Amino acid sequence: MPHPTPPPQGKPQLARALEKNDAIQDTVERSAQELDLVNTVLEKGIPAAVKTGDVAMALVKTVELEDQIQQSADELAHVNELLQQEITEREELEQKLRDAESEIAKKDSADRS
Repeated sequence: MPHPTPPPQGKPQLARALEKNDAIQDTVERSAQELDLVNTVLEKGIPAAVKTGDVAMALVKTVELEDQIQQSADELAHVNELLQQEITEREELEQKLRDAESEIAKKDSADRS
């Protein structure tokens, strides 16, 4: 059974996950905007008499897809907020731990004197 690869040094995994989610969110939002543009062009460029059957279904589907993509972008934004909160909380806890360790070291040093 292969061993998991340790994460590369540098940024914590949560920070890397947040960056990746930000990039995905940007892509999803651009896709929603492009789909909106395509839908607008199709709505304006196709005569009403032709907007029947498969063409009408395709136009409806593009609106539905645009809504789904936008909802996904909104959900990613929420996940990013949660990740950022977690990162902030961990950074604060890590600082408190360093401060506590420093206090213990100072106390140990004073006790030895």
